[in-house]
Amino acid sequence: MDRILEWYCAEYYLEEVQGDLHEWYAQSQENQTSFRNLRYLINIVRYFSFERSKTFQNIIQHPQYLSMKSIIKITFRNLRKDKISAFIRFANLVFGIGVFMLALIYADYELNYDRFHTNADNIYRMGQDTGGDRAWAAGPFGLGPFIQENIPDVKRVARFIPERNTWISHEDKKFYEQNVFYADSSVFNMLSYEMIQGNPKTALKDPSSIVITESMAKKYFGNEDPMGKRMQLLVDGDDASIVTGVIKDVPDQSHLQFDFLRSIYSYGDEEYQRSWRNYFVYTYFETIDNPDFDRIENLIKEEFFTQYNVSEERKEKFKTVLTPIHRIHLFTDQEKDVADHGNVYTIYILLSIGTFVLIISCINFVNITIIKGLDRSKEVGLRKTVGASRGSLVTQFLSENLVLLVLAGLGSLLLLILIEPAVQNFTGKQVSLNFIANPIIALVLLGIILGLELLSGLYPAILLSKFRPAEILNSSEKTSSRFSKVGFTRKTLVILQFSLSLILIIGSVVVSNQMNYLRTKHLGFEKDQILLLKLNYSLRQKVETLGEMINEIPGVSNHTISSSVPGYRIMMEGVRNLGDPERRYSRILIVDENFLNTYNMDISSGENFTPTRNETEFIINESMAALSFPDRDPIGQQLVWNDTGRVVGVVKDFNFQSLHTSIEPLTMVKFPGDSYGYLSIQFNPESVEKVLSGIGDISDELYPNLPDMEVEFLDSRFEELYQSENKLQVIIGVFCLMTIFLTISGVFGVASYNAHKKSKEIAVRKVLGASYPEMLWQLLQGFLYLLLIAICIGLPGAFILSKWWLRDFAYQTDIPVAMFVISAVAMVLIVLLTSGYISSKTARTNPATILKDE
Repeated sequence: MDRILEWYCAEYYLEEVQGDLHEWYAQSQENQTSFRNLRYLINIVRYFSFERSKTFQNIIQHPQYLSMKSIIKITFRNLRKDKISAFIRFANLVFGIGVFMLALIYADYELNYDRFHTNADNIYRMGQDTGGDRAWAAGPFGLGPFIQENIPDVKRVARFIPERNTWISHEDKKFYEQNVFYADSSVFNMLSYEMIQGNPKTALKDPSSIVITESMAKKYFGNEDPMGKRMQLLVDGDDASIVTGVIKDVPDQSHLQFDFLRSIYSYGDEEYQRSWRNYFVYTYFETIDNPDFDRIENLIKEEFFTQYNVSEERKEKFKTVLTPIHRIHLFTDQEKDVADHGNVYTIYILLSIGTFVLIISCINFVNITIIKGLDRSKEVGLRKTVGASRGSLVTQFLSENLVLLVLAGLGSLLLLILIEPAVQNFTGKQVSLNFIANPIIALVLLGIILGLELLSGLYPAILLSKFRPAEILNSSEKTSSRFSKVGFTRKTLVILQFSLSLILIIGSVVVSNQMNYLRTKHLGFEKDQILLLKLNYSLRQKVETLGEMINEIPGVSNHTISSSVPGYRIMMEGVRNLGDPERRYSRILIVDENFLNTYNMDISSGENFTPTRNETEFIINESMAALSFPDRDPIGQQLVWNDTGRVVGVVKDFNFQSLHTSIEPLTMVKFPGDSYGYLSIQFNPESVEKVLSGIGDISDELYPNLPDMEVEFLDSRFEELYQSENKLQVIIGVFCLMTIFLTISGVFGVASYNAHKKSKEIAVRKVLGASYPEMLWQLLQGFLYLLLIAICIGLPGAFILSKWWLRDFAYQTDIPVAMFVISAVAMVLIVLLTSGYISSKTARTNPATILKDE
């Protein structure tokens, strides 16, 4: 048992401890204590401590450990001496590091969309650019089989077709689902969706098969095994599918979000699946390593030219668009895309703002560190006088800096953990900010701390260690050139800080003004009192009865049915004048005679659709009239789209898309059939509760075996179109407030130092009769000069960045000069109020209090 003690116990403690234990053992032997050997062993084990163990004892007696221990003690002693300065530096770093890491983590999340696919670098989506404003994401059905059979550089192809609105049921469970897709059987061989049950090679080969996600399996089947079970899908009739596979839920970082995958072979016969008529299929393909892209593009183009008999003029405009799957989410803006995407410029803005905030916090940290270092200049002089080397002083300051950075880093980790639920709720994405669940956060933090240690700690440490004892200890040397250089560096950093703060303030105002402009601009139709019902196959069967019953609800003014509605994508197809072979691309909206009245649109010439007339009629907007009939009155002219019809009216241009884009040519046609996708209801705002209740009652009466119809407010849809800008407005507003806080804290620290440095001068001036305004001017003039320079830099920078951001909008708010003036004045007031408070206290201090030690 003694050997155990001698094995772990440090020699410094061994003799004393072992003597005490032996003495106790001898006494227990005399007293005939029972189990004394066992109790002796227990005492040896209980005595174990890391502080008394050999290994740790060697560490704590090492000179480097003792030096670090001393540095940490000195650091906390200095922090306790000036708690306000310590808090400012700590808070600046916590907010600066936290905001930058938040921006970096979110940017990394967005930039890694679809990177979970094993062969993401070799997977592309096929699109076409026919010479219009935007390329097309979707293509014809026959494109997939052609690529697979004729291009040797392609290993496999997978096609997707979205079926957004359908009811799905299993036994007594019925739900309205929007994430239903058709897909090829090759999808699981190409894309990395994890199969839990079923065979990925054969899961979608049978036309009646369906693959569901894990969450849908629990939703419909509970704890039952879903394999082989039947599910009813009401898409184009009552259609049954057999569950042949279950996959894990699609990762959030995927632009393809689905809950159900039906076999694409149930979507028409083989001849239809090789047709080249309709553009609604999304074609993905995986290439071999180092493929010949020129050959791929040329073969596809030639087939397009053959299938569509493309003229030589159009051949020059046609391009194939091969988009890597991992770039679809942020880097594409294509017609008829499968999902709403992010915007890479928003990511750049967030990263820029995060970097700005980090820079501002670092400037505050460096400024205050230099200022506090100058206050410790006598300490540096005395240390050098008693033999301290420059290297030891650099180590001292760097170590103190590192201790504060580590504490701030831990504080920023805690901050990220606290705000994670709010961030996830705000973004609608499962962005992990917990360093335990996301270890990369700890690595990023380590890199930031090391970077800040070099950038914000090395300069002050080297600068302060250069001071000579004679310069520091001789008061006549306080104005030496070395101190002047410190002042120049500090002033430069303050100017940079003020400039960045002014840019963020103006940027916040510009974004807010633009968003208010988008919300208040009249779009050319009524969107505020419109309810939408999405019509699928089941609803379309009784759409006339549905409309009549809805019209009887108190508070309903009108209703209309249409293929699409403003705010949602309206299909684009070629329309030509009768007798003219040239087709002009136009948005096509299939409507009934109530559409214009329901949306309160203005007819500039002609008339509305005639309910009793059976011939095909067109109403076009002013942009289409200018495109197709630039030199004549369009009323009575004939257009060809699917059928030949007559233009009966021209409606004033209205913004049926978001204000990011200008108004495009639009052709509305009264066309019978089952092409209607929406029922729009105009209602009185006072009766909204009655209208919603009435729609629920009608749903129960007309469709007793289906879930209640889902309704949507049209103005809410238009809010969604600016979702990223709305979030950006909130983010910039929060960061702007944070920047103001950082600016105030920085000004507070620098003003405190200036007031302290000039306190004796102010006291002498006061004794000699200087007035309060004169003393205040002496303290504030330095800030005013720096602020004037910062305004001259910040205003042009803010204007350039504002114009760069606004370029994405076809309709832009003005950037008035008054906004720049008000922002600059606000910046001046922030600085003056902060520094003025400190300066005023110094100017009002009794001179005797300051000069009593002289």
